[in-house]
Amino acid sequence: MLLPILLAAATAVSAPEASSHQSGPSRKVMTVRVPMPKFITEREELRFDIPYQIPELNWSNQRFWDPYESQRNNSKNWFQSDYATLNWWGFRDTLSSKGLDISASYTSDLAGNPVGGQKAGFTYCDNFTLDLEFQTEPLLGWHGGTLSVIGIDRNGNNLTAQNIGNQFTVQQVYGGTGFIFYGLAYNQRFLDDKVSFKFGRMAAGDDFASSPFYWLYMNNGIDGNPQSLPVNNNFSTYPWAVWGSRIRALTTSTTEAMLGVYQVAPQTAKSYLHGFDWEMNGGDGVMVIAQYGWAPEFFKPSGTPAANRGDKSVVDSKKFAAPSTDAVPHGLPGHYWMGGYYSTYSYSQWQSTTQKQNGSYSLYWHFDQMLYRMDPYKDTGLSAWGAFMLTPQQNTAKMPFQYNGGLVYTGMIPSRPRDLTIFGVAYGNFSDNYAAAKQTTLGGTATYELAWEGGYRVNLTKFAYIQPDVQWIINPGGTGTIPNALVLGAQIGVTF
Repeated sequence: MLLPILLAAATAVSAPEASSHQSGPSRKVMTVRVPMPKFITEREELRFDIPYQIPELNWSNQRFWDPYESQRNNSKNWFQSDYATLNWWGFRDTLSSKGLDISASYTSDLAGNPVGGQKAGFTYCDNFTLDLEFQTEPLLGWHGGTLSVIGIDRNGNNLTAQNIGNQFTVQQVYGGTGFIFYGLAYNQRFLDDKVSFKFGRMAAGDDFASSPFYWLYMNNGIDGNPQSLPVNNNFSTYPWAVWGSRIRALTTSTTEAMLGVYQVAPQTAKSYLHGFDWEMNGGDGVMVIAQYGWAPEFFKPSGTPAANRGDKSVVDSKKFAAPSTDAVPHGLPGHYWMGGYYSTYSYSQWQSTTQKQNGSYSLYWHFDQMLYRMDPYKDTGLSAWGAFMLTPQQNTAKMPFQYNGGLVYTGMIPSRPRDLTIFGVAYGNFSDNYAAAKQTTLGGTATYELAWEGGYRVNLTKFAYIQPDVQWIINPGGTGTIPNALVLGAQIGVTF
């Protein structure tokens, strides 16, 4: 089914956006200020002048799901649509107006290691997501409520485990196979949508320690959440959900705070349970996590709105996919946050077979900053980002320190303003206790692992992309006994 879509999309050039939108229920969501192709649309009404710190209040703009919006361009022109299946001859819009939004996406990672690793090989894995969102306003008459129901189907093999033997998995969609019931969460916005409360089956990584910059990468040491977080303390991440809740509040026009409480239950990450183990067992722990973020915009110009300048490249979106919020000039946005969590779970110690340590904690920091904007009315330009993770307890942590960083250039080729050029690095130190406990098994003392990644995301249409990718894995597994590995591959994505 996907092959005809991809072949047809591959022959397309960037299609211009239409200026008209079909009617539909208005939505109040936060404006996402990311220096990359926009995920939001002109008809969204409530706009705070701060970027995301985490995914949106109603679970939109996540890695694998982006809820259907009837306001988007779903015309009969396939290449101008935001969705590969358009609007189902109007039926999709009818469902949306009644309170049910249906969306689906497909992501696949193809990768091979012709050089290095334990042995040369090639593997394929994929992720199909189906998202149902029930809106309380049209269904029940009260504003601001969204019930999300998300299912996943994953298939394929893991190049890291089968052929390389490294820590930072080179295919980000691998992890769990078969059908997984992922999300069942209710989110309620209130106080003019400045505060939201979410609870249900979800993962801490949906809301905390995550950035759309991370989602551009194929290496799972970067993508989604920095890998040391789930590896060290059972920090819950996609595709494994736990019971949890979080509250999020805009504290000022440029800052926000979040507080969350999540179940720590390692048994949930068992593929054979398919995400249906909803029990709370006596041995489970509780993770309390907090995050505070600041979103400044440096060198903000005070120019004339594009609508008054007659700048059709912005107003009519003929040359760049920009929503109406970019009809005014912008400076250099940045996003800075820090967070930390404490878990009450009893963790096994690397050098002890019987004694466990009660409790563990981690700290993390993130920044991303646009360094250069090609045009104040467009989001083409260069951004840098970085993230630091620290888990001091070496007796229980596998990787007590990790650093990730990278560069993202939007529109490096002038004729391809939606395309993204990425470069990234993931570095992690293995703990001394882990290295000593596993020295015989690993055949050496684990010290560090380093992964470099570069890629170019070609946005074939607004609903399909292909991203050729190259990775260089240095010191796989940390022991120096496995040759450095060259990984060549591609990531493909389609939104239905």
